[in-house]
Amino acid sequence: MKDLAGYVSQAVKKSHLKNLLVMDFQGPQHFYTQLGRKLADDLHAALAADPSVSLVDRKQFTDFVSREALLIPDANQPDPANWIAAQLSAKSFVTGEFEEPDNDIILHVHIYECPKPQSIQSLKATFSTTNEMALLDRHSFSPTGDDLRNGQPKRSSLPNSGQFGYGIPECLHCPQPEFSKEFGHHKFTATVEVLAEVDETGRAANVFVQRGYFYALNNQAVNGVKNWRFKPATGPDGKPAAVLQLIEVTFRLY
Repeated sequence: MKDLAGYVSQAVKKSHLKNLLVMDFQGPQHFYTQLGRKLADDLHAALAADPSVSLVDRKQFTDFVSREALLIPDANQPDPANWIAAQLSAKSFVTGEFEEPDNDIILHVHIYECPKPQSIQSLKATFSTTNEMALLDRHSFSPTGDDLRNGQPKRSSLPNSGQFGYGIPECLHCPQPEFSKEFGHHKFTATVEVLAEVDETGRAANVFVQRGYFYALNNQAVNGVKNWRFKPATGPDGKPAAVLQLIEVTFRLY
């Protein structure tokens, strides 16, 4: 990792890059795992040994992508990664992906400058898998979203809709939420998944991001669903009941 950091450092100084953000590296099938996070942490630590390289705190990144539920495959693409970097005041960033043939790890990293984003250089490094790396969990991280906004996972005590005799809330007035200004520059479809606590009156009392998206669409989805009105679900006794409902909010811009 020290050699790779040296090459990254050279590229950073040659291009006069500032506030470099090292993002989590994706593994096979574009998953984010403990191993990808450790590789990114190790590269960040090796770069930090060079006082001439200015870095963005990695904890800011991990907190942000967990809170906004952005641990999704698209986060490794230049434009979404550039948006994440901008939210953390980074002026440049590194993305990467790795593969694990036999007992080796082959890591590909890509250096970009904001705000274009402009590709500066791509590098490849091969490592032998250490015992510590071999013990790391290879399962993908699950987006947690608003569960972590207050530092504690939010556990709803409400029953899930459609299970154990509970019905499903029916949309009575569910207008399309407005898209954000940032999303207005893009012409594609994006989906935000939220969990809503729909009470006995048909109102979404609490809304939490389950799987987020970029360009400030999470806030648009949460605020939009809070204004929706439902016919409440019924419980096993046939009376209106509060339930936890998974909702997909889709933004379309063509």
